[in-house]
Amino acid sequence: SIYIRESRLLPVQNILRSVLIDNGALGGKLPDGDSYNEYAEAIRYAAIVITSVPILCIYPFLQKHFTKGVMIGAVKG
Repeated sequence: SIYIRESRLLPVQNILRSVLIDNGALGGKLPDGDSYNEYAEAIRYAAIVITSVPILCIYPFLQKHFTKGVMIGAVKG
C-alpha cells in the first residue's frame, strides 16, 4: 500500500484508517457535546460497521474451506 498512488486502488483497511484519522483530527479542537463531534463519531462507527459486515456475512460460508486447508496442512508425527 506504500506504492499505490491512486486512492481507488487502496485496500479497505487503508480507506477506513484515513476516515478514522480525518474524523479524529478535529475531535480535540471542538468543545464536548458539539453536534459536529457527535456526527464525526457516528461516521467513525458507521465506517467500522460497513467494513465489518461483509466479512461477517461471508465467513460462515467459507469456514469449511479454511478448516479443510488447515487439516490438509497438518503434519502427523
